Amino acid sequence: MDEFERFMSRARAQWRAKQKGKTTSLWGFENWASEGKGDHHIAREKYGEAIMPVPISMHRELTRRQMEEHPPEGADPIGPLERRRRLALGLVDMLECLADGLRLAGEKPADADGHGARDLDEEFDIPEDLAALICLVSGRLMAIALSRMLDVEE
Repeated sequence: MDEFERFMSRARAQWRAKQKGKTTSLWGFENWASEGKGDHHIAREKYGEAIMPVPISMHRELTRRQMEEHPPEGADPIGPLERRRRLALGLVDMLECLADGLRLAGEKPADADGHGARDLDEEFDIPEDLAALICLVSGRLMAIALSRMLDVEE
């Protein structure tokens, strides 16, 4: 899947979400504080056992990306090369979530500035769940990536 196809896949997912009355990001950042967590297989269960607890709405989007955007299986679907490839794609998806969350937080000051806010502490705040996830995921993903990609123990 090239960049354009990936963009279109996400645009279709966003359109489907809007049809259901959801107008926010595909990640559901606004729901993170009130919803539960689910265990997400980073490379899909079929390709590896690396699991990360994530908010349910994030889990839905990560799973959608695995099913719709990841490439078809290679010649050896259970081989180490395929497992590493799937892990790399799963890690990228999670990092994109963090980047999208930070972008959303970074765009808030422009909105606040536009309606005369003077104190950024009142208007600009990275949601607590997003900040916690950034800390947790960045460290955990790097540990997983290094251990799995280099075939060493965690």
